Amino acid sequence: MDIRASLKMGAVLVLLWAQGLAARQDTINSGIDRKGVAAVRVAVPEFQAPAGAKGASLAKVFNETLWADLEFSGNLELASRSFYPSGVFSVPGDIKPEEWKAPGLAAQYIAYGSLSLTNNRFSATGRLRDLGTPQDFFGSNFSGFSDEEESARVVAHNYADRILEQLGFGKGIARTQIAFVSNRSGNKEIWVMDYDGNNPHRLTSTGTIAITPSWSPVDDRVAYTAWRPGPQVEITSVSGGRQAFAQPGGVANYLPSWSPDGKSIVYSTGRDGDTEIYLADADGKNAKRLTKSKGIDTSPVFNPATGRRIAFVSSRSGRPQIYTMSFDGTDVQQVTDEESDAQNPAYSPDGKMIAFAWQKPRTGFDIFLYDTVTQRFTQLTESAGNNERPSWAPDGKHIAFQSNRSGTTQIYAMTVDGKKVRPLTNTSGINEGPTWSRYAQ
Repeated sequence: MDIRASLKMGAVLVLLWAQGLAARQDTINSGIDRKGVAAVRVAVPEFQAPAGAKGASLAKVFNETLWADLEFSGNLELASRSFYPSGVFSVPGDIKPEEWKAPGLAAQYIAYGSLSLTNNRFSATGRLRDLGTPQDFFGSNFSGFSDEEESARVVAHNYADRILEQLGFGKGIARTQIAFVSNRSGNKEIWVMDYDGNNPHRLTSTGTIAITPSWSPVDDRVAYTAWRPGPQVEITSVSGGRQAFAQPGGVANYLPSWSPDGKSIVYSTGRDGDTEIYLADADGKNAKRLTKSKGIDTSPVFNPATGRRIAFVSSRSGRPQIYTMSFDGTDVQQVTDEESDAQNPAYSPDGKMIAFAWQKPRTGFDIFLYDTVTQRFTQLTESAGNNERPSWAPDGKHIAFQSNRSGTTQIYAMTVDGKKVRPLTNTSGINEGPTWSRYAQ
């Protein structure tokens, strides 16, 4: 492929990122129906700091991280500390249930314990009690690896996830990560950060352009698009090492996404003179064409629950729309109508929802959900700039996305009802295209 053709393909990719969409008002809900889901009210008194300035600093990080993890879980209502009784709450004998169940506070559970800093290692004894019972659910030691702030965050994350699991909400996401695109180092490269935006570090060093990361559902591999000089699919792992993705020379390949078992990649390619979707082994071999239509077919993503369907974007009807098809390219079904443009489909972990970006007339891009069972749409963001590139957390309860609501494009996360929106990046420049990792191992 010559430079002119590469630039043309690059322009196509940029166009796909930039196009927007309009919605049919009669099929749109303004929020997720959460009727019948009762919030569990938990008191979380601050853990007392170990002696010394270092202990005080680490305790502050631990307490702030624990509160943020539990508050963002979407499953808990944290009782305001302004109603807490005075005192130190480190061991079971410190807890008088009637004080915590009093009107105004009305906690059902209490998460409490103690912190220590011994031999340059930070740790916590974390406890959880049902205030209607005389005994703790658990009292476990959560040990860090050093006396640095990152260790205090890891201890808090592990404790928060244990609380959620104990209360029956499944695995927590506090130890997950998000890969994303940032130009903070000069050009666009793939970066990785903790789920709450902490600990950002660069994953790629292409020296050109690296975009559209896709995290493997089975390990720490990340597939992405890099310009060499035209767009090519590349694969690297967070723990180190690269994997080959062999394709014919001079052909543009981009927007990769993984199969649920991590053994295959579905992607867009210009190898046929038109932009079509192909499926190949994870090393690029045994490539098979899935789409055969005029116009652009791109942005394919597997249903992670079944592996039997693929959502994608196609302009076969004139304007980019979201479609689904069987994993072999048959049984194509249109999801969005021809009166609007659609982009960035992302299946929920259970395969029942598709998140995507949509633009109503005279507004910016917003994140919507499509229920594959009821075939209804739900709007999650509104009146806050352009919101695009949704990615699901592995718990199916949170979505990361990019937005320019602050004036520059940054990454945000929210609960699946469109609430508890919080920024994950705030650096100068552009941060975009998030992809959420699987659960931490």
